[in-house]
Amino acid sequence: MAQARLDDERGKLTGYDEELKSLEETTRSKSSRITEESLEMQKLTHSLEKSQKEQSAAATSLKQLESEHDWIADERDSFGRANTSYDFQGQRIDMAECRASLRNVTERWGKMKKTINPRVMAMIDSVEKKEASLKNMMRTVVRDKRKIEETVATLDEYKREALRRTWEKVNGDFGNIFRDLLPGSFARLDPCEGRGIEEG
Repeated sequence: MAQARLDDERGKLTGYDEELKSLEETTRSKSSRITEESLEMQKLTHSLEKSQKEQSAAATSLKQLESEHDWIADERDSFGRANTSYDFQGQRIDMAECRASLRNVTERWGKMKKTINPRVMAMIDSVEKKEASLKNMMRTVVRDKRKIEETVATLDEYKREALRRTWEKVNGDFGNIFRDLLPGSFARLDPCEGRGIEEG
């Protein structure tokens, strides 16, 4: 009986040992998974920080480009719009290739900068802006000239109408006065041959 109880207790201990080994295995597995997930979280955190730094650098670069190039503000409304030069939808943009291209263009620009007088380029830019301003003023002058011509034509028409009414009134009054002075007579004002009443 004592042997049976001992065997029973050994069986229980063996069961507990197996359960303990299973729990230790599960604990190791979970610890390993926690370590892997922790590493993955660190990678994602680093990736997020890198993306935030790149976004901040891109925003700074954008501000710098906007301050260096006036055309960006002028063309901003076209960025990302369909059927424009700045429609990049659906295009795969390789940033490494873009950076290499930028580096190449920057190097070429640096070499050209040594051979081109920057003052002359600034003067050309200034002259182009003045030209655009003068063209805009010219358009305004042409528009104003057209309005003035239309106003002068309207005033001429008013003048002719007022002159015609005055001529008719004076002509009628002159005829009546002449008739009163010399009954049975008639008098009127006629313009000179080949001329209108506004010419005399």
